[in-house]
Amino acid sequence: MDREEGVPGIAGFGLPLRYDTPAMDAISCSVPTARLAEGREQRIVAVLREIRDRIEAAAPRAGGAAPQWR
Repeated sequence: MDREEGVPGIAGFGLPLRYDTPAMDAISCSVPTARLAEGREQRIVAVLREIRDRIEAAAPRAGGAAPQWR
């Protein structure tokens, strides 16, 4: 998580995609800090984890060919 470290007024959340070791890809979400009401951070992280799980389930596993989007 990054709270206004790079850009004032913006918080960032990110998770590595774990189908490679070490992780080479990630997903992230940036949100204006003014929109981070109580419980919003937890919801963002929960949705990012759900999306990460879906991507990892569909991606080729480590040791195979690199994903085509690289």
